[in-house]
Amino acid sequence: GVAGGDYDFDASNTTEMSNQLNSKRAEQEKLTKTINKKVMGMIEKAEGEYTELLRKRQVVENDKKKIQRVIGELDVKKKTELQRTWMKVTKDFGSIFSTLLPGASAKLEPPEGLEAWEGLEV
Repeated sequence: GVAGGDYDFDASNTTEMSNQLNSKRAEQEKLTKTINKKVMGMIEKAEGEYTELLRKRQVVENDKKKIQRVIGELDVKKKTELQRTWMKVTKDFGSIFSTLLPGASAKLEPPEGLEAWEGLEV
């Protein structure tokens, strides 16, 4: 190998490396008896699932906010259109009523304390 590189066996102490290898194998053997590899795999899998669920939860919360915003916008449009329609219908209703009964008038009004989109009465 190249001098000073990973494969420069002349510069490395093979006896020391052999001792380190044996020490690491003994440590691994000791840990194998105390750590269940199957459980470690299950923990890693559960952590992955938990992370994925947190990501999905964030997506759902963002979608919920968007839906609530759209519902609010649609409610405003609904109320505006109902108000516009009520004004036109009450005008036409009054015109028809006065044509059928000269001198009389009629109009549609929301009950006291309510808005037009909550109901109308003659």
